[in-house]
Amino acid sequence: MFYKVNDLQDLQETMEQLCEFLLRAQIPQESIFDSKLVVSELIGNVLKHSEGMASLHTEVKDGLISLKITSTKPYVLPEKSVCSDVFSEHGRGLFLVDSVCLTRTQTPDGEILVTLAIKK
Repeated sequence: MFYKVNDLQDLQETMEQLCEFLLRAQIPQESIFDSKLVVSELIGNVLKHSEGMASLHTEVKDGLISLKITSTKPYVLPEKSVCSDVFSEHGRGLFLVDSVCLTRTQTPDGEILVTLAIKK
């Protein structure tokens, strides 16, 4: 599935369509939740920090959910995430993303590639 996301309203609609797509593919609720967390955080960061439009390509294959996020103005993520301290208001999202993903990489042209294992 392919989605274009211009703003937060589009992100909400994309999340609903992603859930429907994953439900049709008979993905368990826990993996759908993890996918929503990843998409919400990563595309939310692109919209907030890169001032560009984002797109999402989703594929389910061989026990994995693969997500590819691109943006018109690349948003470069740190390679390693750390959980911010208990009193910080921000800085936990990427840490949570990394905690549910098998892999998270970024290509030289800015594509964010994420894989999640489908939980049984």
